[in-house]
Amino acid sequence: MTNKQFKRTVLCVMDGLGYNAKTTGNAVVTAGMPNLSHAQDQHLHTLIRASGHEVGLDSAKDAGNSEVGHNAMGAGVTIKQGLSLLNDAFATGKIFTSAVWQKISSYPKLNIIILCSNGRVHSNIEHLFQVIAQCEKQNLPFSVIAITDGRDVSPRSATEFLAQVPNLAVVGGRGQIFMDRYQAQTEMLTKAFEVCVEGKAPVVTDWRKQLADFYAANPTLSDEQIPPFIVDPNGLIKNGEAILLLNYRGDRAVETARMFDCGDYISTAQRALIKDCYFAGILQYDAEMNLPANYLCEPPVINNTLTSWLCEHGVRQYTVTETVKFGHMTYFFNGNKSAPLDPKLETWLEIPSDKLNNLYDKAPKMQAEPITEKMIAAIQSGEYDFLKCNLPNPDMVGHTGNFAATVTACQTVDACVGRLYEVCRAEGVNLIITADHGNAEEMADDQGKPKTSHTNNLVPLIICPFGTPNATLQDGEFGLTNIAATVCDLLGVPANTQFNPSMVKLS
Repeated sequence: MTNKQFKRTVLCVMDGLGYNAKTTGNAVVTAGMPNLSHAQDQHLHTLIRASGHEVGLDSAKDAGNSEVGHNAMGAGVTIKQGLSLLNDAFATGKIFTSAVWQKISSYPKLNIIILCSNGRVHSNIEHLFQVIAQCEKQNLPFSVIAITDGRDVSPRSATEFLAQVPNLAVVGGRGQIFMDRYQAQTEMLTKAFEVCVEGKAPVVTDWRKQLADFYAANPTLSDEQIPPFIVDPNGLIKNGEAILLLNYRGDRAVETARMFDCGDYISTAQRALIKDCYFAGILQYDAEMNLPANYLCEPPVINNTLTSWLCEHGVRQYTVTETVKFGHMTYFFNGNKSAPLDPKLETWLEIPSDKLNNLYDKAPKMQAEPITEKMIAAIQSGEYDFLKCNLPNPDMVGHTGNFAATVTACQTVDACVGRLYEVCRAEGVNLIITADHGNAEEMADDQGKPKTSHTNNLVPLIICPFGTPNATLQDGEFGLTNIAATVCDLLGVPANTQFNPSMVKLS
């Protein structure tokens, strides 16, 4: 069943595993990673960019993330991403001249929902300040539903951000309300509705004391896990009001849009409580599903992806990972398309993730071994020409801040990489090993405190050309956007002329 027309190629993404010369707080170094080291020593290797301008972010200092990283790998070019687009729209004032903002400002009150931090991955608190300033300019009453972070910023920094926010109505951790992903724990949406609309949460008179009590009672937990509470019962969402979600990253925001636009995750009786509300997002999170129907700023349009190019050339493709990264390897890799571009040529397999409320340090091996088993079976079947998988462990466990568990996560990934290496070698299949961004390699800040956020470090790129032995590494500096053309060269498919250059040359 092997198609002799192509040199079969595998792409393995070690999610959140970057390079850091420092050893302190470096779970990757502590893990040893003998299989990764062997592949690097024996084959083509370099370090590539996975953050900042390379992946379309606003600043060179902006850390990469899985959404933009997979967009970049799949697009083969740099795509200007949400934050950069939004900053332009705010700077020009265009965002407040839009028809959607005019509609919002016609309602008696605006309920603003935001991941309340300056992490700049899912949201930017500066956008909140600008929306508040516009509300005050227009005498539009508002309240703020603040989702605490602790993941893309310091683990216990909520007080710093909440202290800057007027008209707080609700506070709750991102691992508790709203920010589910890929419908892994939709009960987070139901809970968010119960709290923010129905008022089913404790009412506190001093939110600072509430946070202090939470920290004292839960010394190992971060702001991500703060149980929701109500600061101002009068600030809850009422029927006939406007609702604006200021989070811009689509993978977690789309479920909130589904709840308010479509009534998903809530009962018929609950839907009646918001039947006359007007919901908008700061961006559209899923163009194919038209979610949300109303949004302030147009999202990026991505065409001519690697997947579509390979489909044009008849390349049979296989993708496998677990739920928490499934959308990244499919939707984002395919240029924000929610279904296979060609079902006859694309096979997607999702392995359900453990329901752990993001506490993946409780099971740091996650589903890496089943992912690897499926990948090996797909390689050995000979039915596919380009195969890709994502091993989420370094990222998802790294976000917990548990260093020992993250070391285990990295060791698990290394063992899986070793198995893939041996199978690819035996089958004569090219193997590309890389990461979409950094995380596990830098788990302590300059003061030695735990760090749970992504990094802007370079990431490893290893090419084992078992099927294309005449491939050598090009000179120069590269990034995630160079992977698409590299895959084409290894497969034996002419690269799309719009892709950034390949990292290999064929002698």
